[in-house]
Amino acid sequence: MLHTTPLSPTSSDSSSIVSLKQFECLILGSHKIHYQSHQQWDFITETEERPIDLSLIIPHYRAHNQPAAHRMSMYIRSERGEIKTKICRKSSRFPFFLAVHSSSTAPITLYLPSDFAGLIHLSSSPHFSAHKPKISFSAGFTNRILPRVKFISSSRSPDSTSDDDYEDEEYNAGSYGADEVRICADGHVTLRMWDVVQGVPESATKEAWRMMCRKASSKNLRGEVKSREREHQQRRVIDWDFLLED
Repeated sequence: MLHTTPLSPTSSDSSSIVSLKQFECLILGSHKIHYQSHQQWDFITETEERPIDLSLIIPHYRAHNQPAAHRMSMYIRSERGEIKTKICRKSSRFPFFLAVHSSSTAPITLYLPSDFAGLIHLSSSPHFSAHKPKISFSAGFTNRILPRVKFISSSRSPDSTSDDDYEDEEYNAGSYGADEVRICADGHVTLRMWDVVQGVPESATKEAWRMMCRKASSKNLRGEVKSREREHQQRRVIDWDFLLED
């Protein structure tokens, strides 16, 4: 698998200050993703210990030399730092592929667009092969995204995936959905929602209220169904006592 040279600055770099600023820009803030015709990844950032906090903006248009079947691909790696990443887009017509790697137990938080539909792979790193990372969903993710997601467990990390694996029918963009996320981590993974309509992260209060109303409605519906079933059974019971009357 083609792997780009790590982006962290080295002490031998004569322009260490400029490199450090460029490096900080790659692990913090907002970045618009551009199609890279000669690279495996359209966006890549790696760091050893520093935390990553990014908002990756997928353009709502296709580059003139971008193939129609191309998914915007992004690779994020922090060996021991916390990872927070938001995937921001305006249209589901432009799918993406996101690979996230961490070799430590540092937490990972991903905001996926509310129109996400596709695959999410979750695996542990080779150092903790017997350890399964924990995953939790926010109210917004549960309400808007979870029904359209297919989860796949794998023992492979993004680094160990070959180019042929991306061509495999199982991981084809048209098999289960256009979007795909691969997470290789040993810490806690939290999946949240990015609201594509409002263009902001989910409102925790609003989504929690929506979830509570949905559960209450579902509970009332189940109670109503059971009540109707009991009434139907009672109507089917025949009163045989009239045979004992004179």
